[in-house]
Amino acid sequence: MIEIRGKVTDFDGNPLENADVVLKDKKFGDVYKNLSDADGKYHLQVIEGTYIALFACKDYSVRNLEFWAWNVPAFQDLEINPRFDGLELYAMNAWIPQGAYPSLQVYVRPMSLQRVRDKGGPEAFKSERVIDIAPKLKKDDVSVKIDDQNANVLDINEVREAVGSNQSMRAYIIQTVLPDKWKDLAYHQILMTLRDSVTAEKGEGIVFWKTPCWK
Repeated sequence: MIEIRGKVTDFDGNPLENADVVLKDKKFGDVYKNLSDADGKYHLQVIEGTYIALFACKDYSVRNLEFWAWNVPAFQDLEINPRFDGLELYAMNAWIPQGAYPSLQVYVRPMSLQRVRDKGGPEAFKSERVIDIAPKLKKDDVSVKIDDQNANVLDINEVREAVGSNQSMRAYIIQTVLPDKWKDLAYHQILMTLRDSVTAEKGEGIVFWKTPCWK
């Protein structure tokens, strides 16, 4: 068995007790769950393997939206420290564009709890062609770390993601520099922190990414 452990906090570093921490399988089903203790600490004993996601949250849709970690490689004990607020970073993915400027592209769909409320709640979006609940991001609103190394943001590209046959949402492809030297890891941890400059909400997410091996 592999242990996934960590500490759940807010963005001021305060530990959060009784936060849900859930690991999901490839069908997006809940396979392991735990609650954080009085110090914000949690642990999950899991079968070795790669899991599609881990999420953590407390007071969902009341005060906060979820923290997500994607493509979780549970092949040895792993530490993940969730932080969450009103901004959710969903559907993160990453890649290096072949033959282009040496850089990393990170895809993310951010969603703001306050913007949902301002629009009248989820029911108000059923007839909307574009569900407009994402912040308008600028470089100052984005922070990226690759294996704990700061990665400067080169560009922010707004895109649309279809979320149904007749609906879409705003998403982003965020281009960053590559590390000067890759750490010798099977999977690299890409940590992104976003800020909504209008609502003052923050959000954080992780995607674990395996460097491609080209010959």
